[in-house]
Amino acid sequence: MMTETETLDLLIVGAGPAGLAASCAAQDAGLTHVVVEREGPTQSLVGHPQQIRYFSPADELAIGGVPFFMAGGYRPTREDALAYYRAVAGSRKLPLATWEEVTDVRRDTLDAPFVVRSTRRSAADGQVVERRARFLLVCTGTFPNPRRLNVPGGDLPNVLTRLDDPTPFFGRKVLVIGGGNSAATGAMTLAEAGAQVTLAMRRPPVDFQNHLRPFIVRDLKIMADEKRLTLRTGVHVAGVTPTSVDLACVPGEEGGHCETLPNDFVFALIGHTADRTLFAHLGVPLAKDGLPNYDEKTSESCIPGLYLAGSLSRANIILESRQRAVEIVAHVAARLA
Repeated sequence: MMTETETLDLLIVGAGPAGLAASCAAQDAGLTHVVVEREGPTQSLVGHPQQIRYFSPADELAIGGVPFFMAGGYRPTREDALAYYRAVAGSRKLPLATWEEVTDVRRDTLDAPFVVRSTRRSAADGQVVERRARFLLVCTGTFPNPRRLNVPGGDLPNVLTRLDDPTPFFGRKVLVIGGGNSAATGAMTLAEAGAQVTLAMRRPPVDFQNHLRPFIVRDLKIMADEKRLTLRTGVHVAGVTPTSVDLACVPGEEGGHCETLPNDFVFALIGHTADRTLFAHLGVPLAKDGLPNYDEKTSESCIPGLYLAGSLSRANIILESRQRAVEIVAHVAARLA
């Protein structure tokens, strides 16, 4: 085991947009810190469809005071965003420890620093690194832990929880489930790639419902009106078979009716949950939605000195997650001062 002797001011777990924004803020505040990431930077974005344009404009994705310009004011693609975040991390020389997975966190007393152990997953595979830090910020995201469809047939191989590339679904009958930006964007991406798409939502799409951005609602309604996809509201999935899907009415919602649709694939884009293993090590309980509890004013968990940002803090768009991360670093800097 390799032990780093310096006690850091802050250790950040997760190098997504929130973690990188926190690292920039910590660097600006003069805090000693390291960002530990189990894969590469912005890994959740790497897993997005290659053709996707993000529903957040470029200025909402920008971090660290580094402008993110897009020609013509277009929304960034996955490739645009990945190139931008790599450029920020490289130009600012952020202290990233990539391909290390945090496996244990402990602290002897409330006054003692956190002791964080991580296991290297690269060339020095299996080597354990131990670091100490006065404060801990966890913004690992939830992308690796998608929620599953809990209905008969929900575990069939044609029920998917992630859209990597829409091309294989050209010409196929596809049902997309979900009421947020990711589901709406996924449905439109599949439809544009030639899939026969039905989007099932519990409620009709409304601006800022489940963080639905207004232009997402606009584009979705246009595609539905032009019959480039089918929009079903007031329904939920009751069951799945290899060749069909059953939709049932949502009590209290208008417009829904029960029906069975011929179907090839189901995309259950219904959100994500926290890594239970990590939070069991941390001793942080999870709420009913599968995310940890925290103080909404400070983003500090029930463990003093342990903060939460990113999608773990229920920030469903990058603008909110990076703002929260920067606010946490300012709070930590004030406590250290």
